[in-house]
Amino acid sequence: MIEWLQFLYAICTSDAAPANWREITILANLGVAIAYFWIPIVMAVVFARWRNELPFRWLWAGFVVFIVACGLSHLVHAAHAVTSRSPHNWFALSIMVGTAVVSLITAAAFTFLLPRILQHASPADTKRRLEEAVETATADLQRALSYERVLLREVHHRVKNNLQVTASLVSLHIRRASPGSVAELRSLRDRVEAMAAVHAQLQDVGSSALRARPFIELLIRSLTHSLGRDGIEMKVTGDDFDVPLDHATSFALILHEVLANALRHGFPNDRPGLIAIHLDASDGDRAITVSDNGTGFASDRRSGIGDTLIRTLAIQLGAQTQWRSDAGTGTVFTLRFAEQDLVDRLA
Repeated sequence: MIEWLQFLYAICTSDAAPANWREITILANLGVAIAYFWIPIVMAVVFARWRNELPFRWLWAGFVVFIVACGLSHLVHAAHAVTSRSPHNWFALSIMVGTAVVSLITAAAFTFLLPRILQHASPADTKRRLEEAVETATADLQRALSYERVLLREVHHRVKNNLQVTASLVSLHIRRASPGSVAELRSLRDRVEAMAAVHAQLQDVGSSALRARPFIELLIRSLTHSLGRDGIEMKVTGDDFDVPLDHATSFALILHEVLANALRHGFPNDRPGLIAIHLDASDGDRAITVSDNGTGFASDRRSGIGDTLIRTLAIQLGAQTQWRSDAGTGTVFTLRFAEQDLVDRLA
């Protein structure tokens, strides 16, 4: 193996050395040494700026030490060429000169690119600016959301006040109405108050959806006070759920009609009783069951404004309604709709 290497070296160094081989050797090694010392200086400027972001800094430091050591070795070669008696031929000198040229070009390129490199923000600065932009955008969104909520509450407040004024006007007409129209006017007033109760809850919570259970409890208090039926127990059970704002009024009026019907007609002659409201929010369906132990009614066929309202509003909700009653055994009303149906109708 050694013999082959010696043979190859003899072929590469077989030509005669030029007279100025010493000067060429010294200049080539000095050029490489200058480039090897200059490159770490340029790198140090970049590292000083991005020192906190560089991973494996020990590896970069080792690279700097390595390239400086290479530069020192070329200084040694340049110094050795001063007193050396072993001349270099054209092949060896060509390699030295080529190495010097490539090294100096690389150092010049580093120097030329340094200002451009420094113009780029460091990863830490980029991350900081991005975080600041995200915080600013988040703050703007929060302010916009707060403003929207204030506007929404103000809208619900004004609508509620207008409905309450309407209910008060109807109450004034009740005082002057004939006995035959008082019941109809009271029903109208109660329906207006039911719609006002929807906006009263939405105003309090600042939400775009109606919570079923709190609204039902508020509606119960309003109806028992309006109809004077405090002797009837009313109980709410089951899981609460949301009703989208666009369907809140329809939902509220259906419940109003059902509960008002039970209070007015299910317990004649101030008869005591129980009205149970059960909420069910399982498997993507929403259901409300209103059952009472009142007198019931003999036929499933119903008529009147209230029943017409229930059928019409149920169509708007995409809901199914069912009445079940036998004379003397009470009444059961079920309202059932799918949550996804309401979302699809709002889309």
